[in-house]
Amino acid sequence: MIEKKIAEKIRRIRNSKHLTLSQLAGKTGLSQGLLSRIENNRVSPPIATLSKIAHGLDVPIALFFEEEDSGKASYAVIRRGERQRVVRSGTKIGFHYDLVSGLARGSVIEAYVVHFPVIEKDPKLLFDHPGEEFLFVLKGDMELVYANERIPLRTGDAIHFDSAAPHRGRNAGKEEAECLVIVVGEEFIKGKKRETL
Repeated sequence: MIEKKIAEKIRRIRNSKHLTLSQLAGKTGLSQGLLSRIENNRVSPPIATLSKIAHGLDVPIALFFEEEDSGKASYAVIRRGERQRVVRSGTKIGFHYDLVSGLARGSVIEAYVVHFPVIEKDPKLLFDHPGEEFLFVLKGDMELVYANERIPLRTGDAIHFDSAAPHRGRNAGKEEAECLVIVVGEEFIKGKKRETL
């Protein structure tokens, strides 16, 4: 029974991150066929394999074993001292992500407080993914590199943008900057557009 729940959870998380089996195979070093068998509950993976999958999905392995109680509250409180630091694409260039969203089931958004250190050399790395993002500057001076533009943002400024275009936040000041970043996936946006037509 637990194997089936783990299989379903892996598929759900992979789909929520818009990853194909082939892309996840590339991130984990596991074959696409093995991942398919795991997701279809035809193979019971050992912990070492689950660890690789968790790393490829950027989630803690414990998430696969959490019980999902249908009686859970429809809200989640994340206290300041209980934020979970997570690994995202920008971690490799020095950004720190503290997760501040916490609904375990059916969540359509991811929200982070992102810490942008002062970086002397401007990294060339840009990110793009289906969906939308909202960035609100909590502290410091920022610049959003968006396609071919550089958009200055100060404390209290916000920007909402299509995240399919290449983009990256950049600290434009002399002290660490902090931003609230909310990411909404493409599936929710498509559904929302259908509802509002």
